[in-house]
Amino acid sequence: MLFLRKKTKGLNSIEELAYSLRDSLDDVRLEVFPEASDSLWGLIKNIIFAIKRSGRVNHLMAPGESYVLPFIGGKKIVTWHDLSTALQSRTRLRRFFRFNILMKFPMNFVDNLVVISQSTREEILSVYPDGKSKMTVIPNSYNRRFEYVPKSFSDKQSPIILHIGTGERKNLERVIQALEGISCHLYIVGKLNGIQLELLNKCGISYSQEEDVPMSRIVQLYQLCDIVSFPSLYEGFGMPIIEAQATGRPVISSRRGAIPEIAGDSVCYVDPESVLGIREGFLHVINDLSYRESLIKLGLKNAERYSSERMIEAYRKVYSD
Repeated sequence: MLFLRKKTKGLNSIEELAYSLRDSLDDVRLEVFPEASDSLWGLIKNIIFAIKRSGRVNHLMAPGESYVLPFIGGKKIVTWHDLSTALQSRTRLRRFFRFNILMKFPMNFVDNLVVISQSTREEILSVYPDGKSKMTVIPNSYNRRFEYVPKSFSDKQSPIILHIGTGERKNLERVIQALEGISCHLYIVGKLNGIQLELLNKCGISYSQEEDVPMSRIVQLYQLCDIVSFPSLYEGFGMPIIEAQATGRPVISSRRGAIPEIAGDSVCYVDPESVLGIREGFLHVINDLSYRESLIKLGLKNAERYSSERMIEAYRKVYSD
C-alpha cells in the first residue's frame, strides 16, 4: 500500500513519483490520507484510515504522516525528501511537536528509510543517527513527459526565463533584482506576495505569473522558456533542474543542499545570496552561445541518470527484500 498526503494545490513532484510507482509496479495501490491538518481530529482520522487500509507492505511517500506507523502492521517504508518541511512551523513548541513526536519518534517503527540524495541522508542522520542501518538512497526520477525540445534565441531577442516556486528558499526576490535592466521576460510559477509584486514593478521587470499549475502546463512552460532560474537557498533534491535539462534548457542554480550532488557540472552555479553574482550568471548564459550550448549538452546527459526505470527498480527491491 502506498500512502500519500492529502493534496493541497497543484501537482507536486512527490505526487508524480507516487503515481509513477503505482502505475509501474504490480499489486501497488495508492491511498490519499483524508486530512492534511495536524489537529488532533486530523491525526485520529488519518490513523484510523491507515489502520483500515494497511497491507503487507506500507509505504509513506513523505514523513508528514509517520505518526500512523505505530498503529499499523506489515513492512513499513518512509521516503524522506528533506528536513525543511518538518521545521517550517511558526513556533518552537510546534516545531518540536511536529518533528520529534509526529516524525522522529515513529521512525523507530520503520523497516526501511528511503532518502532521495546523499545530502538528505546526512541531514537525517544528524538528527536521527539510529536510522543509518535502515537507510537506502533512491534518487527521484523525472516524468517522461519532459522530453527534449530544441529552442534557441538570438542576441536580439529577449529570452524567456522560467522561475519555479515563490517560497522563501526559491530566492525569487534576488532574481528579480538581478534581472533589473536585462532585456528578458520572467515567467513565474507560484503565488506572488506583496513584496515580490512591489519588486517586480520597482525593477521594471516584464513578467507573467501562474499558480496552481497542472503538470501538463509545467511541461509546456519548460518548452516555451529559454533559461530556467533556480538559484535556490536550499534543496533536498531539486527536481526542476532535471526537468529543465531533460527539456534541453540551461539552468542557473546554486551550490546549496543536494544541488551539487544532483547537477554535477551541468548548471551555471551562482552565489544565491549575491544579487550581483546571480546577475552575472544570467548574463553569462544569455550572451555566451557556446557556454549555453555546453550547459544544454551536459544537462541532457545528466538527466539520463534520473530515469524512472532506475527509480522503480530500486523501490521494487526495497518492497521485496
